[in-house]
Order: sequence, then C-alpha cells, then structure tokens
Amino acid sequence: MARAECITTAVRELLSRGRQAKSTSPVRLAHIEFVAALAGNVPHPIYADIDSEDLDGRADHLEKVFEALHVYLSAIIADTAQNIQGGTLDRRYLDNLFRDLSADALGVIRNAAEEMREHENWRAL
Repeated sequence: MARAECITTAVRELLSRGRQAKSTSPVRLAHIEFVAALAGNVPHPIYADIDSEDLDGRADHLEKVFEALHVYLSAIIADTAQNIQGGTLDRRYLDNLFRDLSADALGVIRNAAEEMREHENWRAL
C-alpha cells in the first residue's frame, strides 16, 4: 500500500509539473488514482510453459485493473450525467454493463485456470 501511495504522489507531481493543480475535480482525481493503480499493478509475463498459477495471477491482475477502472468510469459517468439536461444518461445500465463485462472476462480466465489445474492434477497421478 505504501508503494501505491508513493506512485500516486509521483503521478500527481508529474501531472502538475510542480505547480498547483488547476483543478481538483473528482474526475481529475479519479484519473490520477487510475493511472497510479495501473502503475502499481504491472502484469507478470506469461511464458510458453504456462500453468494454472500463471492464469490465476493474470486473473488477479485483471481484477485489480477492473476495480480501478470501475472507480474511474464511475467518476466520468457521474460527471457527465451532471452536465446532461434531462438526465438521459442511464448510469445504472452502464454500471451493470461494465460489471457484466468484467465478470465475464475474469470468469473465462478463472475457468481456464481451473481446467488447467484439473489437467495438471491428472498428469501428476
């Protein structure tokens, strides 16, 4: 966690280039936090001799990316919705759409890891 805070601080300094930020809007802060979350969560490479642990690690990485992206998208959507007359932006629909996408993507990887684990266990016998 301390590493993420250091990265967040460094990203904020780079974005402001030593000056006070012109805006501390929720969208700007969400953007900074998203960039910091990505910088602090670098994926490990997968090599030719892939195993189920590699896939589990990739799913864990992607889950953290999706969590950070969800916070960022929520801020963007909320800000956009405030600036649209008549409230025509269906925030719940977009949120559910994102949750479905991330759950499906993670499910595919986790299922592949489970299938690989079964095959690894079968070969070990």
